[in-house]
This record gives sequence, C-alpha cells and structure tokens, in this order.
Amino acid sequence: MDLRYLRFFLGSLTALFAFYLGGHYLLGFPFPTPGILAQLALGALVGVGLGRIYHRLWPLPPVGIGRVVRLLVLLPPAFVLGMGFTLLLGGQVALHFLIPLLAWITPDYGPKNGPTPERPSRG
Repeated sequence: MDLRYLRFFLGSLTALFAFYLGGHYLLGFPFPTPGILAQLALGALVGVGLGRIYHRLWPLPPVGIGRVVRLLVLLPPAFVLGMGFTLLLGGQVALHFLIPLLAWITPDYGPKNGPTPERPSRG
C-alpha cells in the first residue's frame, strides 16, 4: 500500500474515532466499543481501497459534467457494498454512508493528464 494512501486511511480513521468519541461525550451516544472501532476501521479500509480502484479504472476528469457522471456511476456500487457490510456486521456503524464517502474523497494520486516536457532545458 502506498504511503500516501496509508496516511489518508489513518487520518480518516482518526477523524472517525474522534467523531464517535465526541458523540459519546457531547451527545450522550454509547461509548464506542472495540467492536465498533473495528467496524469503522474495516469500513475506512474498504472505502479507501474502493476509491483507489475507482481512480485507477476511471481517473478524475476535469471539472464539469464528467465529474458528476463519474460520481453518479461509481457511488451506487459503493453504497450497496456498504449496506451489505452494515447488515453483515449487525448495523452498529453507518458503513453504507462511510464507504461511499471515503471512496469519493480518496485523493487521486494517479498520473495527471497534462503536457509533458519534451526534453529538459539546458542552461
């Protein structure tokens, strides 16, 4: 796994853990158990992996209608996968929202479609 993706996974996981812990102290939600934290880690891992696959198969197009079409085509499978994991794991975490969100915001680290220099400049 590329270090950039690992760093993104760990950062998103930290934010999710903080959100669940803050929900306990601020809103009175149940304290996140290790099982819930493991479900969050699994959902984040699946979402980042799915986002990485999406970017490899269909790189992010330039700003415009192409991005909207890409979003509408790629998010439903991620949502259904998240629903399957939610049902399989007992519905403790909203994986059906978490997996598509992370698949959507996973950074695009692939090659950019830009002009390449023909040869280095000689000074």
